[in-house]
Amino acid sequence: MSSEFRVSSFGLQTKSLGTVRRRLLRCWVIVLAATFAGASPTLAQPVRIAVGTASVSSLPTWVAHDGGYFAREGVSAELIYIRGGPQTISALISGEVPFAQVYGGALVAAGVSGGDIAIIAGLINVPFFSIVTVKGIDKPEDLRGKKIGITTFGSATDFALRLALKKWGIKADSEVSILQMRGVPEILPAMASGAIHAGVMSPPTNMIAIRAGYKELAYLPQIGILFQHTTLATTRRYLERNRPVALKVLRAYNAAIDRMKADKAYTVKILSKYMSTNDSVVLDYSYNTGLPLFKTPPYPTLEGIQAALDFLADKEPKAKLAHPKDFVDLSLLDEIAKAGR
Repeated sequence: MSSEFRVSSFGLQTKSLGTVRRRLLRCWVIVLAATFAGASPTLAQPVRIAVGTASVSSLPTWVAHDGGYFAREGVSAELIYIRGGPQTISALISGEVPFAQVYGGALVAAGVSGGDIAIIAGLINVPFFSIVTVKGIDKPEDLRGKKIGITTFGSATDFALRLALKKWGIKADSEVSILQMRGVPEILPAMASGAIHAGVMSPPTNMIAIRAGYKELAYLPQIGILFQHTTLATTRRYLERNRPVALKVLRAYNAAIDRMKADKAYTVKILSKYMSTNDSVVLDYSYNTGLPLFKTPPYPTLEGIQAALDFLADKEPKAKLAHPKDFVDLSLLDEIAKAGR
């Protein structure tokens, strides 16, 4: 019998101890190599999150990213900036991005048209805008015959403006002209140049405008408009295949909002970075006005979604048959709330 083999006391043929150890070591090397080879693409694969606006409403996304909360959950998040709600939703539905921070009205419109969307969080549930005007416009009715700047048609600024005009009895498009400026920061220079008479602005742009001498005609959270402003959305198709990832993303958002509430200095630092301003007055205003609007867990408002449906129903009959729950998936937030995280 070769010296490599021997008969054990149990009558089984075994190899010498040294040979077994060498071969076991080789096996472990192969197993570990295969494990890391299989895991590496998963860890390196970024989870793309579309961010549609540079404003306070984006704070939870920025803090979750820069504060390491995505990383803590094992999510390699990549923030993609897309201007305009319709463009962001197009990227979401096409699968170009699995998550999008976008306003609820555009999502509801896409869902009514058959788009695969699912609102999984409501980051801000009121219209977080001011309508800022040039001198001489002192009350809503003074807007008649004037030009008002928004970001893009179908965006949150567009929807919020149209709801406000409706509340004030002013007909959009016929009694006022609504012009696209591409982004909120671009609205203020357009007013300064005389191209428009008013604009829909979010913090901190509204505060910058007020300090420059423009008038805040209305702070929209205070005029009684139901509105699902900033949401975090995905598709039901993605949820079916990647529910654990979606749960991790929402945990990161939840932790980020907690950090925002507990650490003003850090949150203001993040706001300063992304909004490219060191003006302490503007930053304090933005933090103090925005912070009360963020909740944990960040549930969306079904009433705000119903308001979007009511608004769409004037031109889209399908909206009359839809229900707010058709556009949301609250099971992830329910799971986080149950776990107390």
